[in-house]
Amino acid sequence: MVHSPVLRRRPLTALTCAALTVTGVLAATPTSAAPGHTTVVAAAPSALTPDIVDGTVFAIHDAGSKVIVGGSFTGARNRNSTVTIARKYVLAFDKATGAVDTAFAPQVDGEVLDIVAGPTAGTVYLAGKFNTVGTTSRRKLALLNVSNGSLVTSFPNVAFDGLINDVEKVGSRLLVGGIFTKTGTLTRNGLASLNASTGVVDSYLTASLTENHNYRPTETGGAKAGVGAEKLAVSPDGTQLVVIGNFKKADGAPHDQIVRLTLGSTAATVSTWNTTRYQDRCKWTMFDSYVRDVSFSPDGKYFVVANTGGPYAGTLCDAVARWETSSTGSTVQPTWINYSGGDTFLSVGITERAVYVGGHFRWLNNTGASNSAYPGAVARPSIAALDPLNGLPLSWNPGRHPRGYGVAELLVTPAGLWLGSDQPWIGNFKYRRERIAFFPLTGGATPHSTTTAALPGNVYLAGFSYGTVDAVRTRTYDGVGAVGAAATVTSTDGTAWSTVRGGFWVGGTLFYGMNGALWRRTFNGTTFGTATKVDPYHDALWDTVVTGSGPSGQTYAGSTVSFYPEIANVTGMFYSNGRLYYTLSGSSALYWRWFSPDSGTVGADRFTVAGSTGFADSAGVFVSGSSLYLVNRLTGNLSSTGWVNGAPSGTWTVRSGPALDSVDWRAKAIFTGPAL
Repeated sequence: MVHSPVLRRRPLTALTCAALTVTGVLAATPTSAAPGHTTVVAAAPSALTPDIVDGTVFAIHDAGSKVIVGGSFTGARNRNSTVTIARKYVLAFDKATGAVDTAFAPQVDGEVLDIVAGPTAGTVYLAGKFNTVGTTSRRKLALLNVSNGSLVTSFPNVAFDGLINDVEKVGSRLLVGGIFTKTGTLTRNGLASLNASTGVVDSYLTASLTENHNYRPTETGGAKAGVGAEKLAVSPDGTQLVVIGNFKKADGAPHDQIVRLTLGSTAATVSTWNTTRYQDRCKWTMFDSYVRDVSFSPDGKYFVVANTGGPYAGTLCDAVARWETSSTGSTVQPTWINYSGGDTFLSVGITERAVYVGGHFRWLNNTGASNSAYPGAVARPSIAALDPLNGLPLSWNPGRHPRGYGVAELLVTPAGLWLGSDQPWIGNFKYRRERIAFFPLTGGATPHSTTTAALPGNVYLAGFSYGTVDAVRTRTYDGVGAVGAAATVTSTDGTAWSTVRGGFWVGGTLFYGMNGALWRRTFNGTTFGTATKVDPYHDALWDTVVTGSGPSGQTYAGSTVSFYPEIANVTGMFYSNGRLYYTLSGSSALYWRWFSPDSGTVGADRFTVAGSTGFADSAGVFVSGSSLYLVNRLTGNLSSTGWVNGAPSGTWTVRSGPALDSVDWRAKAIFTGPAL
């Protein structure tokens, strides 16, 4: 099953009421600190977690020595035990041992959908669908003691008339979002704020979210859900609030499924920022709204939105997209988009090193696909770590099979990554971690460096004299005119450098095209490592595993990217800022695709640099700083022009060549690299 019409990020019926909350913050420092990750998390999950026997985990809160979990479950077992401990909708366990906390056992009568730290040490908010805690009325929101789960009675019954899915405390306020129209006697449409200690509703956050995104009363068979906030994210500096959900307007102005608010000192106001990219209706018979999660990066420079909705070309359905915080205007476009090709993204968590995404997807980098692997698709069952630069998958790939509904919650902490879901396994039936798992930062790997070499420095020519020599030559070059004497770099493995089709050096690795594929090897300026074919599209661990979705017998095997058939015609390539740029024989344009040096994945989509021309006679290209360099295959000249915002700028100037300084720059691959 590709999409679930019954379950969303929170378990909702698509033809009835559905929606969610929000996490928020005021014009003050947010409660969550940057995780400080220097690596991706380990691929093997910790064993210090209990087994939750049923339902789905929707909320995870790290309370120091304890972890508190909320969801739709009814019980749990300690690891290696067959005894089920009754815990309906909320439980706590000891972080050091993974044992279920016997003292923390609050009785709530409905699902818990979010848990955050309370206004004082040792307290915690629960939010969700419940109406009572024990025998006391607490409609959708309650404050509990962490020690024993008892109700903090001084925090009142605020009495929301609809569900809450997410809350966040910042300073003295609690921001709340979900599917409601009243907080007590006050009108609040999907968003509200209240005093974090007293529970008194205030007028700070009153933006009104209205109108169904997809549902039309004149249509038959359309999905109808409750209108309101699905999720909310606050910038680390506490000045910006992004809200996603089932709405078309915010305070009467068009803001389809997403709106940004400015968090001022006295009020949260709807900003003029807007995008049209969430106006598409996608699978309107199944989903009233298809946005599912949003999260800011630790530095606040961008936020990422994750979606379901169906594989509709040209839309953001079944995709995850990055948006720059600094962007302005009413038709803002995302920086990058990663498509699953027909499967849902449910959750996103961001660290300094990776954008972690969860759902029930089979592949990533799968543009244009519909329930199968298209060229470029790489297997990433249910969980993945994306390169923040371009959204391509990093090498981290523990997987999660069976996938079920999916990964509904991702929580980043300084110690690692928590995952909440509806299934018992991590990997292909490898690690039994029922519905909750923790990937520690300890043991994780540092993603491949994206450092490139700059001029003045060394320029390398592989297959020089335009492919008549099976060797690599290097020269020092200052980028303007001073060219050093040539020296040959020894390669002892018999590499046919004359057959290379472009290449570039990034972070200690030389990538080059040969025999219809990319190859990689370490290179330190004097010694080449062993060459290996770059093939992230096929993975021995997943290629033969049957997905359980799509056609009978379908496996997680990916599909070689469409760039590889182009390699035979490549005349030059270079890497810059998450992109692989290249020229093709007979074409005057400069092309680019996203590229991850870590996994070796090349983006499924090919783009043309706007306004680029004059590359038909390319015999190599490279970039250094603000200059683009081009070798002419007819003359052997090296020319340069400006390089501004990823595009050539200005006129070309010949810098070196046979007629100027007796240096012929023609080669099958030319690249800047490390010093000898």
